[in-house]
Amino acid sequence: MTSSVDAILLCGGKGVRLRPLTESLPKPLVPIKGKPILGHILSHLSSSPIKHYYIAAGYEINKIHEYFSIYPLKEKKVTIVDTGEAEIIERIRSCAKLIKGDGFLVLYGDTLADINIKQLLQFHSKHNGLATITLWPMRSPFGVMEIGRQGRVESYLEKPILNKWINIGFFYFSSELISKMKSFEKFEAFIEYLVNKQELYAFKHTGKHITVNTLQELNEAEQNIESLKANHE
Repeated sequence: MTSSVDAILLCGGKGVRLRPLTESLPKPLVPIKGKPILGHILSHLSSSPIKHYYIAAGYEINKIHEYFSIYPLKEKKVTIVDTGEAEIIERIRSCAKLIKGDGFLVLYGDTLADINIKQLLQFHSKHNGLATITLWPMRSPFGVMEIGRQGRVESYLEKPILNKWINIGFFYFSSELISKMKSFEKFEAFIEYLVNKQELYAFKHTGKHITVNTLQELNEAEQNIESLKANHE
């Protein structure tokens, strides 16, 4: 695997759960402490091995063009691809067809994490599979109790980490999967196919993670964004 990598950044969604903020603004441009989510993502990854971003845009694509005209990236290439209102898997395929090389990253345009991209690539190379997905420990949004036979509460944990892992994006796909994507209408079905073929490996991340899907998550991101530090050494 080469020392640099290309990445597809999914930025085409409407972000309906963030309305009214997204009524005329693409979700990745919703600000966290005055800076767009997209800006935080790109700043965080500025020292990573990513050399070329393919922006899978759609909804309010003109705003994405405006953003990069005002804030061009230094030492990184950016290609904005109009993927319309296509499903995620078609957005990925439209961008992936433009990429040369053995593989590529796929990142969500609403998710930040202090993931070491270099270690992710090394993990993928070591396991020699067709795809790698980054997972994060699932945390219960509720307090959890254990109850004894007579109904007495025996233990209580406030929002504990569960023995399950959730998808936070940061995928790596082998380029040979691009043609296979044509067979699927939904990204979830494609991931399930990779699982059944035993070609998907899990890169476990236990550090910081921020996702902005709702107004509540945006409020939490405002409180936690300063704790997210780059980790690419």
